Amino acid sequence: MFVWVFAAILPLGLVEEFDSRQALGQYHIWLMVPFSVLVSWVFNVIEVVGHISENPFENDIYDVPMTAICRSIEIDLRELLEETELPPKVEAVNDVMY
Repeated sequence: MFVWVFAAILPLGLVEEFDSRQALGQYHIWLMVPFSVLVSWVFNVIEVVGHISENPFENDIYDVPMTAICRSIEIDLRELLEETELPPKVEAVNDVMY
């Protein structure tokens, strides 16, 4: 919610700064619009990435492949104990390792 409030208030904070720059002409104040959109988009993307990476152990597509890591450790330990019946390695499903 704070990101949306920031995105809504950002143009109001930039009006004076873009209005004080007369080097680009009288209509350059409208450059504030794409600049505000760009900055707001960056903050929204950061928020979305934060939500996606919030819980890295839930076996989602972007998470740490804990099942594959644990199975690999299990196989290595069983090989060290010279066991012959090893569990199969975890294979990727639809190019995603779980």
